[in-house]
Amino acid sequence: EDRSLSQTKLEVEAGLSFGTLSRIENGNINPTKETIIKIAQVLDLHDDEFNYLISLQKSSPDVDEIERVVGLVSEEIKNERIPAYLIDTKLRVWDWNKMILKLIGADDNSAEKYRGYTCMRLLFFSEFNIRNKIPKEKLGKIIKQQVDTYKYVSNKYRNETFTNSEIRELLKDVSFKHAWKTESELKYFPIKNEFHLKYGNNILNIDILLNRFSSDNRFIIVKYYPKDSRTLKVFESIRDSIYYSENKGRPKEKVDP
Repeated sequence: EDRSLSQTKLEVEAGLSFGTLSRIENGNINPTKETIIKIAQVLDLHDDEFNYLISLQKSSPDVDEIERVVGLVSEEIKNERIPAYLIDTKLRVWDWNKMILKLIGADDNSAEKYRGYTCMRLLFFSEFNIRNKIPKEKLGKIIKQQVDTYKYVSNKYRNETFTNSEIRELLKDVSFKHAWKTESELKYFPIKNEFHLKYGNNILNIDILLNRFSSDNRFIIVKYYPKDSRTLKVFESIRDSIYYSENKGRPKEKVDP
């Protein structure tokens, strides 16, 4: 349905005999590995979708899996010299460094309160007021690209109660509803997004890069890269202030460029 294919057309494209898909769905035959691969290729499935299809891993990570991955990447994220955080393929946020919290005006306690919330709920319904920190002239474009990504992701989980209830809640927001109702041309999960944020008297120009966690591709490490020297200087200032507050003014060790 997502690919606008009939069973017959999928069978033709995958080189399967007529009625094969119906027999698989009814449990009359078990598909071979080669058959599953052919179907996945025609449907253009991503790795996590394919792994779910062959039951290599659950579509959504459970509590133990989340804690395991957080334990593996938390130190890496903490030591990043740029703002960074960890999400899963549902766009739920599970870990972060102090730079990203400082950037959006959150402390550890308020961030902990929203652990496990999706990026959309944080953008539209949270005390961080992130939307008001985005320059007005950039707001429409950024909301559209964020909502398009969320639409692409949520379509995969559209049969889950959590996803449907969250979408109903988000649709109460006028700007989300407008972006949601506007047709999206996004066909793949983006690995990069343009972002702009007000911080003090500065407008920060940022590239958001998303990197799949190699040990479990249901998780993504999100990093904010500065696009200009002003944004870089602000990032450095934030990093320095965090260092001095944690080390009580102890001189910073020199790091080779």
